[in-house]
Amino acid sequence: TMEIVRTVKLKLDTGPEVIKRSVQTWNDACNYASQIAFDHGQMSNSVKLHKLAYHDLRDKFGQTAQVTASVIKQVAAKYQSLRTQKVKAKQPIRFKRSAVCLQGGKRERDFGFKQAGISLTTIDGRVKGIQHFHHPKLNKYLSDPDWTLGDGRLWVSRSNKVYLAVSFKKQVKPVEKPNDAVIGVDRGINNIAVVTDGQRVKFFGGKRLKHIRNRYQKTRASLQKKKAQKNTRSLRRVLKRQSGKQARFTRDTMHVVSRRIVDFAKETGNPTIAIEALKGISSNGKKMRKAQRKDLNEWPAYILKELLEYKVQDEGFEIIEINPKYTSQGCCRCGYIHKSNRNGHRFLCKACQYELHSDANASFNIRLRGILYRQSLVQDGLPSTSP
Repeated sequence: TMEIVRTVKLKLDTGPEVIKRSVQTWNDACNYASQIAFDHGQMSNSVKLHKLAYHDLRDKFGQTAQVTASVIKQVAAKYQSLRTQKVKAKQPIRFKRSAVCLQGGKRERDFGFKQAGISLTTIDGRVKGIQHFHHPKLNKYLSDPDWTLGDGRLWVSRSNKVYLAVSFKKQVKPVEKPNDAVIGVDRGINNIAVVTDGQRVKFFGGKRLKHIRNRYQKTRASLQKKKAQKNTRSLRRVLKRQSGKQARFTRDTMHVVSRRIVDFAKETGNPTIAIEALKGISSNGKKMRKAQRKDLNEWPAYILKELLEYKVQDEGFEIIEINPKYTSQGCCRCGYIHKSNRNGHRFLCKACQYELHSDANASFNIRLRGILYRQSLVQDGLPSTSP
C-alpha cells in the first residue's frame, strides 16, 4: 500500500488577535530554539535539541507541551535541510512569518472538528466552537473512515484573515500495471492535451484558454496604462480585483483537463500515463517571435503534470516521463523520422504515406515509448541515476 495526503485550506471565523499572538509566540520560540541549535554546532538532531531546549521554552513562552515539541522538531528539520544541502549557516536561522504547526490525529491534540465547530489550541488556551467557511471536500474526508486526520498549519494572512490548513491521510492499494496498459499524453499550446490508448484519441483544445488569457492581458495592460496617467483609488480597486484572475482560471481549466485524462485512463483500463519530460524547455529570443515566446512562457504544461500527479494517487495509477525527442517528427506506424513529416497540424509520413493529426501522432509515439519504458523497467529495474 501507499499513503496519500490531501490538504484543505479553511478560513476561520474568529478574531485574529489571539491567533496573531499565538503565531508571534511560535516564531519567537522557534528563533530561541534556533539560537540554541546554532550555538551547539547547528544541531539537527531533534532528540538532543529537545533535551537542551524543552524546559527553557516551556518556562519562557508558556506554550503547551505538544506545541513546544513541534517547535523543536521544526527547528531541527530546518538545520537538517541545511546539512543535507551541505550548507553551513553563518548565523542562526530566523523565523519571521512561519505558520504554527499543530498536531491533529485520532487524539486531536492541538485541534479537532466538533459539532459546534473547530477546537483549537492557542497561546491563551483551548478555544472551542470556531466556525469556518466550508470547504467542498471537508465533509468527504471527515465522514470517510479511510481518511484520518493529520497535522495542521495555522497563520494570519497579510489581509488579517485567519487560515488553518488541515491534512488528511489515506492508505491506497496500487493497481496492477500491465506493460501495454499505457495511455500517451501529448501536451501542447493549441491543444492543451491529446490522449490516446492506441485505439481511441481524445483532444482537449486550448482555444478558449488562449482567448480568455489574451482578454485578461489586454484588460490588465489597459488598466496599467490608465493608472500611469491617473492613479485613482477606483483604478487600484479594479486592479486588485483583476489580480490573480488569469492564474486562477488557468489552474481551474487544468483541473478539469487532468480529471478527464484520469477518467479516460480509468475507462480504457490503462493505469499508466506516459507524458514527455519537458525539463529545460524555455523560449529562445533569437528563434521565436514575441507572440510565440509569450505563449511558451505562459504554457501551463507543468501545472497539468502537477495536477495529474495529484489525481492519479487516488486511483493507484502512475505517471512515467519519457524522452520527447522526435515524438512530433517520427511516424507512429513505421518509425521514419524527418522534419518534413510534420506541417502544422498535418502529419504525413514521407516513407509510408501514413497521414493523421500531428498531435495525435505525437501521443501515439509517447504511448509506444511508455510501453517500452514499462517493459525495460520490469526486465532491468529502475535506471541508474549515478555512476
